[in-house]
Amino acid sequence: MSGAGTVYSWNDRVLDQRVAALGAESEIIVSRIIQKQNGGSINAVTEYEAMVTDGALPIVDYDAYGALGSWHQFCRARSVTVRLLEGGKAVDAQISFRTKYVISPCSTTTPITMLPAQFSFVTASRNLKLHRMSWTTSPPNTASNSTGDIGGTSVTGADGFESVQIGQVRIRLRATQDASVVPLDTAATTLTNYANTTNSASFCGFPAYSLICEGVNLEKEQGSEFYEVVFEFLYDKFFHFSQVATIDADGRPKMTTSGQLSEVKWMRLPRTSTDFNNIYSGDAALKSYVEDGWWVCGT
Repeated sequence: MSGAGTVYSWNDRVLDQRVAALGAESEIIVSRIIQKQNGGSINAVTEYEAMVTDGALPIVDYDAYGALGSWHQFCRARSVTVRLLEGGKAVDAQISFRTKYVISPCSTTTPITMLPAQFSFVTASRNLKLHRMSWTTSPPNTASNSTGDIGGTSVTGADGFESVQIGQVRIRLRATQDASVVPLDTAATTLTNYANTTNSASFCGFPAYSLICEGVNLEKEQGSEFYEVVFEFLYDKFFHFSQVATIDADGRPKMTTSGQLSEVKWMRLPRTSTDFNNIYSGDAALKSYVEDGWWVCGT
């Protein structure tokens, strides 16, 4: 590839190309021979900015490689090394273009471009006080709290309870985003709306209303157009419910004449529900890769 500005002209030769897996950077290294159109000498140090202004050198972390149709079009100049050639009439610029975009192997006629994203899972638990055992009404798998007594057998004593450990899973979704496509402030406004919500539909194999999005963090990657979005989810085996005794007018648990708790319900904090699958923005290839942990093509 060749080009010319008003002062300089240049010719390119691709020296190396490295295709990386999802999560690493693919790279194209270009050798660009730059000369003055009037045949004069070049000072590689003092004329560097002049060559950038004239288009002979790219703007680092801004100018793209330019070739369309694959991951190449997303490569941006990340570093430039300029070396004066013998005779001082030309310079050899080694330009490294890199990107985190990859082409999904599930692509057919149209390349499917993707950025890194992955789940991680850590088991946890919480302490739950049970006022009733062998309950007849299980924790609801809907958006609402229970409306009536859960039934079952009262634990010993009027105010008795038994502490048990309930299984939980802490889930982290890390996804790389491109600020040149979705600006950081736009993403922050949209994505943080998921914080403190529960899932209205099955997500990553977990049933509806069993997950809470505890928070969303966005962090810019220095020296590139990319930033990372981190979602923190919490799964609870009991759908985040606790057993709560109905309170009487005196502020104490309401009792039966036999000295047992009169009513116990499944209760949890009210939260807005939303479909966590919207995080994928309709990208089926990304959803499949992130949730399965591998490329699943042709299904």
